[in-house]
Amino acid sequence: MNKEQLLLFFSEFLMVRGIECSGERLLCFNFVASGLLDSFEILSMIMELELASGIKLTPLQLVDEKNATVSGLVSTILESL
Repeated sequence: MNKEQLLLFFSEFLMVRGIECSGERLLCFNFVASGLLDSFEILSMIMELELASGIKLTPLQLVDEKNATVSGLVSTILESL
């Protein structure tokens, strides 16, 4: 997966849940602090990302505050590929 594919994944995942984000707003979207996704939806998102990208996020990566934003999680995933 590349950056564009990851951003498309996030955009589509959020749109299905009624959250429209694009461009800079998508990059800055904090899916934890926003309160727009519950814990089950965040877990589902992580599981789908792991399947799509072929990587396994570590528990430390999952609790890292920088990974609460789309841009932070995209960077972490790209570094893990």
